[in-house]
Amino acid sequence: MGNNRTVSKTIGFTVLFIGCLTVLYVTTMYKLTWILPIVSIWISIQLGVYLKSVMTLDQLFRKVMYALLLSTFLNQSVISVNVGAFSLFLYRILLLLAIILYVCTALYDKRLVVDFTRSGLSFIWLFFGGWILYGMISVLWSISIIASIKYLSLLMMGIAFVYLASMTFKTRQQLKFFLAGWLGMTVLLVGIGFVNYFFSIQLPSSGLYGASVHKLTYPTAVFFNQNDFAVYLGISFFFFLAVAKNAKKTMLKGSTFLLSVMVLILLYLTESRAAMLAVIGGGLVYLFLLIPKRWKKLMLLTLFGLFVLGSLLFANRGIAKVHLLMDSAGEYGFDEVLPSNLARINLLRNTFYYLLDSYGFGIGAGNIPYYLEHESYFPTGNVYQVHNWFAEIAGNFGLVILLGYLFVWIYTFIRFYRIYQRSNSRTDKMLLEASMIGMVSFLISSISPSSVMNLYFHWVFLGFILSTLSVYKNRKLES
Repeated sequence: MGNNRTVSKTIGFTVLFIGCLTVLYVTTMYKLTWILPIVSIWISIQLGVYLKSVMTLDQLFRKVMYALLLSTFLNQSVISVNVGAFSLFLYRILLLLAIILYVCTALYDKRLVVDFTRSGLSFIWLFFGGWILYGMISVLWSISIIASIKYLSLLMMGIAFVYLASMTFKTRQQLKFFLAGWLGMTVLLVGIGFVNYFFSIQLPSSGLYGASVHKLTYPTAVFFNQNDFAVYLGISFFFFLAVAKNAKKTMLKGSTFLLSVMVLILLYLTESRAAMLAVIGGGLVYLFLLIPKRWKKLMLLTLFGLFVLGSLLFANRGIAKVHLLMDSAGEYGFDEVLPSNLARINLLRNTFYYLLDSYGFGIGAGNIPYYLEHESYFPTGNVYQVHNWFAEIAGNFGLVILLGYLFVWIYTFIRFYRIYQRSNSRTDKMLLEASMIGMVSFLISSISPSSVMNLYFHWVFLGFILSTLSVYKNRKLES
């Protein structure tokens, strides 16, 4: 009897859902954007009512979170609809649904405060809350209010995902599912990347879609450009490597190692210098983790000695080179196209001046593009994104937020390293190595994308490492 009732509900919901999708399609075709939010909310309510009848709210929340995790890797390539100044696509729909489900479940079980404190990351959540609050306050001195609202919406969605991830992935087994989801989607994206390269085909979501023939071979997958994809590939390379090193089964070892090589080849094809530098930097840190303890000090001393020697031998030449580049960057007019390296120098110089003008408080959330377009001190060749994640944070939100963000990353890395030193389990080593080396890769390569705020995988990665930190702060390591 129960099965018949479930079948009837499923059929009824399917008919209703297809009807709603038909209405959604018609409204999109005839650009009736004012109806879209109503239809989307109605679909979400009907979906929630149906699923509530076949599972608990908590089970539903977790399934939505897994779907949300996978959808983040698709960017805006699925169900992308413009609604006024904003875009509505699968990731945002699922995120909204996940937030509603979590709040309802936590309120019903009276565990909102318990979840907040039990994670062991209360001070990190307070920092993120302070970041959002400061961003809202910064609207008071922002020139472009619309830009601030858009930027803050990206920040709030990213932090919401990070928090929900830590509330979802609470065991090592769940973290392995998280990692498996990332790697599974990477296989798909790598396949698309090789199609980009060999067949000169780009998806409509790519900034290279419709570009000249020689640009169509750059791998972009579902990302806007090859630099964004390269940052993602750099993290994924070390994820595959960590699994290949620590997996028990030979088949899994071999397949993940082969995939890591494919990722590295694709990363090279993006021609992203920052991403390649990130692989080198991450590789050195990985080597440091793996060598015996007695060799670690020797390696550090050797690297420090090489750094000092290089500084003594090449400091004057390096300084002269920097001066030459800065002088060259200043020789261009505001309407001229600059070489990439000179444009980046002027982008950083402009952002530094904005930071000085704002006395270190930042010019307001999301306002850097507006300032670069209308209040530029140096020519940027009509490029209006700063192309450096640290400068992006400092310029928009000020030095305090930048230092807080860096503190979160440094604190997390140090805690991981201390746990790693006393861990023996293959699973522990895999998760911790993936987290630590992925962090190194991201921090180095984040100087490449035009903007990191709208790179959803960045928030997914942050969700992974903070979920991992929460798990290991709240349980004893198993050997």
